[in-house]
Amino acid sequence: MSDYTVSINDNKHLLKILSNGKVELNGDNYEVELSQLSNFSYLLKVNDNVYQVTSEKLNGHDYNFAIDGYSYNTTVRTNLEEKANEYLQNKAKESGTEIIKSPMPGLIVKILKQVGDSVEIGEPIILLEAMKMENEIRASASGIIKSISTKENNSVEKGEILLEIG
Repeated sequence: MSDYTVSINDNKHLLKILSNGKVELNGDNYEVELSQLSNFSYLLKVNDNVYQVTSEKLNGHDYNFAIDGYSYNTTVRTNLEEKANEYLQNKAKESGTEIIKSPMPGLIVKILKQVGDSVEIGEPIILLEAMKMENEIRASASGIIKSISTKENNSVEKGEILLEIG
């Protein structure tokens, strides 16, 4: 069983994937069947209703779904990811300034924002290469980039300050 929080227009819905083609949405049970037509197109049968669905992954947790001609921007997170996101949002509200530190040693490949740029919580701000893999460093708070303490192609150590969001 998998538990998810699906946010649509700031409304949160609890989705549980049960066994044998059954899901629970906000406490109500449904029989579902999903058939893939192409890379982004599906037929979704919910109880006795059939819907044509197209999907597009926008970034990490954000998707755009079109269902029978209506478009929905959604955020899909596991319940654990949702709790972590809520914690980060509450932490950002409490503190006026957020210091972003390197989570591991590596090489700064690209800095995606500049001083003075606006940033939203969860938005990628730096690409860090570690162990031959590129990792997105994401903003843990919303605000304005106050300072950047590193440069592209610089090596950084774990815990080194990368930038400040205010």
